[in-house]
Amino acid sequence: MVELYETLIQGLLDRSFVSVDHWLSPDRVVDLRKSLMDRYQADAFHLAGVGNESRHQTKADFRSDRVHWLERAKASEAEKRLYGQIDGFVEYLNRTCYAGIQDSEFHYAVYEPGSFYGKHVDCFRQNNRRRYTMVFYLHEAWQPGDGGELQLYLGDAVIPIQPQPGRVVFFDSGVPHEVLKGHMRRMSLTGWLKTG
Repeated sequence: MVELYETLIQGLLDRSFVSVDHWLSPDRVVDLRKSLMDRYQADAFHLAGVGNESRHQTKADFRSDRVHWLERAKASEAEKRLYGQIDGFVEYLNRTCYAGIQDSEFHYAVYEPGSFYGKHVDCFRQNNRRRYTMVFYLHEAWQPGDGGELQLYLGDAVIPIQPQPGRVVFFDSGVPHEVLKGHMRRMSLTGWLKTG
């Protein structure tokens, strides 16, 4: 795992982001997708909003995905295993980079065909505790032309990242990004590593 942790850290240091395939094994992807779909079919998702708690609002013309926020106390076995992986990475990140990560928050996101999320950053002006963003892709398959790319904006560079199943994208939460419209159902688990 140390080699994988170092890949994430080095990518962040070199380019402010990194995309790594196979962070999640195919079995882990299947298990997490099942947890997501169990909650989705139980109508536990809601239209995503923008802004923090004090200024939260839905804007369907800017963001049209549906989300379900995870609670550790109610985690499925697949979610507990993922939390274990993330906690191991956070411990390593804090020990080797003095990152000061003290908390995290994660949600599932489902983008039905035609859904999107406009250009934004993940850290709030009034509360900049979100330091790093992680996105794990959980859908079954993705082909060129299916859309739904994560598009990062780094200076003058525009970097599209294909949402391949099992891939993790790790980036600074201050990096502007958007999710382009897709033609297939796109499923992910997105979260933030937060300082105190």
